[in-house]
Amino acid sequence: MKLNHYFILLSSLFFFVSNSHADININKCKANEGEYVIFDEYDSQIAEKIIEHILHNQPEKRESSIIKIFANENSDDRNYWLSSFQFDDQTHQYLFYQVDTDNFIEIDRDQFEDLLPSIVECNQNKQTPIYSENFDED
Repeated sequence: MKLNHYFILLSSLFFFVSNSHADININKCKANEGEYVIFDEYDSQIAEKIIEHILHNQPEKRESSIIKIFANENSDDRNYWLSSFQFDDQTHQYLFYQVDTDNFIEIDRDQFEDLLPSIVECNQNKQTPIYSENFDED
């Protein structure tokens, strides 16, 4: 009987650990053929949606947070958005957003760092967010 309980406990633990990181599959990006990066009203709405998902209409927190949002520079291939938020107390929060499924996934720093190269792979400047607030490069 103890062996049976041990097996159940072990299998439950394995299930929890294996599901603690969301599987996120990102399709290969398409490079921006134009000379300019287009960031239009639709993109602004997505950025606002991402910010509101994390900050929940807290303007004071927004003013003091460093927000960086990354996406493909090609506006025709901008399905995946990745964001990082740094707050006054130096804590961070990371978020993945997929437009076509309208799906938010809160992720950790390791997942952010794993996903970022895929998100910006086709961008000319892979270090610069497509949208940011209170960031030195603004």
